Amino acid sequence: MNNQQYYTLVTGGSQGIGRALSMECAKRGMNLLIVALENEHLNNTVEEIKDTYNNILIHSLGIDLSKKEAAQEVFSWCKENGFEINILINNAGFGRSGWFEKIPLEMYRTMIQLNNQALFELCYHFIPMLKENKPAHIMNMSSLEAYLPTPYKAAYTATKHFVFAYSLALREEMKQFGVNVSVLCPGSTVTNEDGLKRIQSQGKKAKLVVMMPEPVAEIAITDLLNNKQIIIPGRVNKFIAFLSKRIPIRRKMRLLEKLFRSYVQEEA
Repeated sequence: MNNQQYYTLVTGGSQGIGRALSMECAKRGMNLLIVALENEHLNNTVEEIKDTYNNILIHSLGIDLSKKEAAQEVFSWCKENGFEINILINNAGFGRSGWFEKIPLEMYRTMIQLNNQALFELCYHFIPMLKENKPAHIMNMSSLEAYLPTPYKAAYTATKHFVFAYSLALREEMKQFGVNVSVLCPGSTVTNEDGLKRIQSQGKKAKLVVMMPEPVAEIAITDLLNNKQIIIPGRVNKFIAFLSKRIPIRRKMRLLEKLFRSYVQEEA
């Protein structure tokens, strides 16, 4: 799929799942626009893609998407450089766990701005372009926790509920215009060496439910191009999502509170 006219734009495309998504798109011959924080991760990812896949066009923009007006700046950058996109992947985001009132309020503001506001505004700015470049796609990053209102991660879970509901609703609006909207709901994914060490120390049970970014990305891009509504990588994660809808809410919340209370206490 090598088209010299259109680009795939990936936010947060230099680390973790975002980096794997960028690599997967490059492997499939998609021209790339990678938008992420300006640091060595962005530079290294761009250079690796250039060295490995010399049949595609790739450009990058170093920017903090949690800053006000950042989404407008990304759109302006594309317009000024004549970059036409037909796939928008809103991956950028982060989460925090802990006792709700012990996390700084400013961190919550940044989380909501990045996980929700930036994603929302990027869709708003780029949808007219996507309508012109159909068939087109939007993939928004939610989480398996959209199915699981998780105590001690209340704000993060809420941001992912927003993405989930927004994406499903937007999908129905966009169908008539030839723009597919998919929502990606990965479970636990190893995104750095520290995370890998923690998983390895927890034994086989942890490995059953945890995935590496590369298979998550491969499944995500395949399902996106097949216009799948909800993308949940991994059989265990699919089962968890299925089961979560069948457990009575009161019992589910008690189980989640018990599970994540011990997790928070271990982290303290």
